Amino acid sequence: MQKFEIDFVNFLTNKEPDFNNRFLQDIWEYSDIEIEHTHDFIQILFPLNEESNAVSHGIFLDSEEIIRNIKNNEAVKNNIIKSSKWFLSFLARNSHWKRKHDHNYFRVTRIIKSLRLLVSDQEANKFYESFMQLVDENLKSKINSTTLTYWENA
Repeated sequence: MQKFEIDFVNFLTNKEPDFNNRFLQDIWEYSDIEIEHTHDFIQILFPLNEESNAVSHGIFLDSEEIIRNIKNNEAVKNNIIKSSKWFLSFLARNSHWKRKHDHNYFRVTRIIKSLRLLVSDQEANKFYESFMQLVDENLKSKINSTTLTYWENA
């Protein structure tokens, strides 16, 4: 497995591309089909301090220094918030994900956890509450209760 490198601060401030030569702005311009079917961007828009099992690029926040640099950069935090609103907008425009199991549920968990780790509890809670407004009672009854609890506690 090849491990890629990325300067999260430069990528998340749209100053340098990711490992696939995409700038942050390029990803924000994805069509709904590209958002749905491209699986290697969510980990770099919403980085965590743990490796993802979903992709093989091996990119994650592997030091406390990187986490501190992100937390101390308002432009980065604002772009993480903007990305969370962008993804929420994608979910609001589409209904294909409203089923018992969907890979977007893992993405939602990642976004909440990343916001909590890098931005604030308030932003993480705001995203969670906005997302839950998209989940009606019918869908709630289909989704595994463990998943619902996981989102709530992420």
